[in-house]
Amino acid sequence: MKLSINMAMTLDGKVVRPDGRWYGLTSSEDKTQMDVYRSQSDAVLIGKNSILNDNPIVKIRAVPNALNPRPVILVRKGTLPPDKHVFEESDHIPLIICTKSNLKEIKTSLENKAEIFALDSDDIDPKKVTGILKRKGYKNVLLEGGPKLNFSFLEADLVDRIYITVVPYIIGKTGLAGIADRNSELPGFDKQNWTLKQHFTKGNEIFLVYEKS
Repeated sequence: MKLSINMAMTLDGKVVRPDGRWYGLTSSEDKTQMDVYRSQSDAVLIGKNSILNDNPIVKIRAVPNALNPRPVILVRKGTLPPDKHVFEESDHIPLIICTKSNLKEIKTSLENKAEIFALDSDDIDPKKVTGILKRKGYKNVLLEGGPKLNFSFLEADLVDRIYITVVPYIIGKTGLAGIADRNSELPGFDKQNWTLKQHFTKGNEIFLVYEKS
């Protein structure tokens, strides 16, 4: 199974606006390219905060006859409102991966909206998540989570490819997250080899594809 990260980044390396959300940073060209990446994936991995803050629609519009990937939602604590787009407008019933501590809460609110799988722990272990997806037969998974979720999968050495869209904005505010974000650095970050496999432009944006060597 191959796992890819997809993120848009400003010229000064920020992936969110000053209010912490990503809306309005990308153009129609980036949204079209995101659909291309989704069309090459059979599952899309999303964190709880992305659902709450951005309410994404996991449906391909720009690639004719493409099969929509299945939404896989990671929920470490609490639950999600059942009226979010991912439950109302997806072609596949979403898969929720939660912990043993919030399984009852999720079943109460979402049992008729999703397939639910609880890990035997109180945290979301990225290696256990990828193990579940492998057993379900997924070959190409696209991670569309936030910087902290990206960090956890990078830290576990599970990411094979990174799609980056460089967007023509400079925000400048201190403390806004980059592509991966936590208080510590990734172990051996300067020993990792990421190879630029593809680069192209659309409008004012640059699209980069890096793969782990």
